[in-house]
Amino acid sequence: MRKLISTMMTGVFLAGIGIGLAGCSDETAEKSQVTTSTPGGKTTQTTETSVKTSGDNPPAPTKTP
Repeated sequence: MRKLISTMMTGVFLAGIGIGLAGCSDETAEKSQVTTSTPGGKTTQTTETSVKTSGDNPPAPTKTP
């Protein structure tokens, strides 16, 4: 009985660590590309922004009328 409880508690602990680590790496990458044509040629500007979804950069509050 002790082995069964010990094995179950170890499994729960390891599952908690696995879920916790998976949640720490949530990132959203936003990439935008702007191409400008001029008589001298084309210019492409690429901007990439990384936003962590862990609450460090919360979304703007909604406006209620």
